[in-house]
Amino acid sequence: MRQLFLKGIYFISNTVSYGASAASSAFYAAIITFVFVIYFSYTLKLPAFTELLAVVATTATITVFTHGVWFGLLHKIGFSGVTKSMRILNRSIVRGASWFSVEVKDNLNADEYRTLYHRLCYLPRDNVLMSVAMVLIIILVMAIYLVLYQNFPVANLVQVGVIAVVAAFIHGGYTAIITEIVTGQMRRRVKEIMYAKKVEFKEISLSTVRSKVLFFISIMVATLFVANFMIYYEVSFSVLVRFSLFAVAIAAAMAFMLFSVILQALREIGETAQGIHEGKHTMLFPEALDAEFINVATGLNTAMSTIRDYQHNLEQKVEQRTVELTAANEALNEKDRLIQMELDFAAEIQKGIIPTRIEEWNGLKFSSYYLPMEKVSGDYYDVFPAQGNRLGILMADVSGHGVPAALITTMAKVAFARAAQNTHSPVQTFREVNNQLLEIVTTQDYLTAFYLTIDDTHQFLFGNASHQHAKIIRKTPEPDLNKEDVEENSPVVQIESLDTAGLFVGAMSEANESYAEKAGRLNAGDRLFLYTDGLIEIRNKEGEEFGNLRFDELLKDSSRLPAEEVISYVVGEVFKFSEGTQPNDDISLLMVEVNPEYSEFLRLVASANRLIEAGNAKEGIKILDNAIGLYGKNLSALKTAAVVHFDLGNIEAAERYLKLSLELNRQDAEIFYYLSSIAILKKSFINAEKYAREAVNLRGNYALAFNNLSIASLNVGKYASARYAMEKALSLDPENAEIQKNAAHLDSFLKSVDIGG
Repeated sequence: MRQLFLKGIYFISNTVSYGASAASSAFYAAIITFVFVIYFSYTLKLPAFTELLAVVATTATITVFTHGVWFGLLHKIGFSGVTKSMRILNRSIVRGASWFSVEVKDNLNADEYRTLYHRLCYLPRDNVLMSVAMVLIIILVMAIYLVLYQNFPVANLVQVGVIAVVAAFIHGGYTAIITEIVTGQMRRRVKEIMYAKKVEFKEISLSTVRSKVLFFISIMVATLFVANFMIYYEVSFSVLVRFSLFAVAIAAAMAFMLFSVILQALREIGETAQGIHEGKHTMLFPEALDAEFINVATGLNTAMSTIRDYQHNLEQKVEQRTVELTAANEALNEKDRLIQMELDFAAEIQKGIIPTRIEEWNGLKFSSYYLPMEKVSGDYYDVFPAQGNRLGILMADVSGHGVPAALITTMAKVAFARAAQNTHSPVQTFREVNNQLLEIVTTQDYLTAFYLTIDDTHQFLFGNASHQHAKIIRKTPEPDLNKEDVEENSPVVQIESLDTAGLFVGAMSEANESYAEKAGRLNAGDRLFLYTDGLIEIRNKEGEEFGNLRFDELLKDSSRLPAEEVISYVVGEVFKFSEGTQPNDDISLLMVEVNPEYSEFLRLVASANRLIEAGNAKEGIKILDNAIGLYGKNLSALKTAAVVHFDLGNIEAAERYLKLSLELNRQDAEIFYYLSSIAILKKSFINAEKYAREAVNLRGNYALAFNNLSIASLNVGKYASARYAMEKALSLDPENAEIQKNAAHLDSFLKSVDIGG
């Protein structure tokens, strides 16, 4: 319907001019208005109605011709319009491929395109103004005629005025709507051409959808107004029916035109949005002149222009971003290299605090495995001396990973080792370390820990601060050291879990009251396992955790293997379960095995000690020598054997045992004292002085060591040192007869060589 109507308009454009075809909209509106006025006038029963119609027809003919000339009715004979913009309009829009199509010349300059666009936008407004002006002229002529020739009373003149206002309103409204529809396609075409030719322009809006709807409602009110007049003036029923049908028809026509404009605008918006969604380069140039649709079009076009600019500059931007990213990547790589270098350095430092090889201690053999999830770890284990010739064994796990956790492990190592010098109690150790970490670590980090201290007979105390339970694999029953013979029993594998109450270390001061400790003993062949949760919480590809039950069974199964194969077997089975899945935590495992021969060693030592204590040193030392031959790394047995041999006059044997003792512990003053005594007997006074000094350095109140230092210093000619050492020995033990005797000899010697008091 719309396209058919436009073809008629374009035919008029090609026959006369485009401006005249647009002006014809006023003619169509005039027909509707004229019929409306006739009905209205007939209803009012105006006098001289026939003469009045003649005057209106004559005046309307003149105004229509004038209107047409203004818009280019005489274009074909060289007069294209009154105004310059109208002349540009009529000369720029020419015939298209047929008489029923038009197109725009493509050789216009930018200013001419802009002028043409403005004229097309304002054509509906100008057409309305011209139409209303013509209606007012017609009414004015009618009023003059009625006053001069018909002697109309004032009441009738008022009625004519009402008719004029209604007619002007209806004529102007219909003219605006029809002209907007007629010029819409051409307006859109000109905008597309300007966009293609990069001619800048700004969208123009002359109305709103609301104003169109209000006009439609006003038309309905006007028809109801006239219909009420007809009823009031008792117009015949047939006339009333005809007017009603006419009113419905013009209302339907107005509704059709209004919604045609709105639906066309919505269709254009929908097509543009779909094109943007499909990635097409589409722009929206609406035919409508409503502000709402112009604003939507402006928004979509701005978005599309932004997209186009991004697409247009994409390669350049990609290249620029590539250069920037390359530079940033190189900078990041350099920073990463420095970070990795620092992490490597930190990892090397941490290797120094985590023992890789632990020497056997009194029948305890150590094996370990350590796998940090990152270069540095929060896992930490250590073995260190504890108070009372005991050994401290620790497994700890700091919350978190990486460098912060590694720093806390370093502080924890120092704190535990220092606390172990003051006490062999796990409870006291946990409390001291907890207090130290609370003072030093200000973050929310903390650690879990399992800690035990063990003596040379393998009696131990243990405590757990929220860590994994320790496991003991036992294969033999506990032997009775008081019996000479131990009945051989068939090994039975049993697993024992060690646990106590205890909160995290370094988390809160209240944890000090939660710590507890228990006692136990390791037997020959027993294996103790300490580990972190990363080992048992590893998962396979199905997300299933390895768990404690599997770990217990794995430890039992590993009991058939020699000690040197256990760690690799356990770790291998765990990773076989994980099926290549990377651990999500650090992994540490420490195994402590009791040397199977150590039980016999302890039995022999106990037997030897009983004989020595009973006064049978010669028989006792024979058994003790045999025990040391079976296991020669027990410091207590070596010292006892050295002292007994020294007392029996077996100087060489005593010296040999003392030097073996030094390999195990260089912090024992008694070892150095006996070595200095042997050196004096062998008249090796330089060595005697050296050993004696080591003894007094380790124990500043060791009177006998000062006595030996005095003797050695005197024999190497250090008289002042000899005198000082003897005075120190006398002050520490003035009742000792041997010291008194040596002091008298020193005093006599010094006087004989004229070195007085």
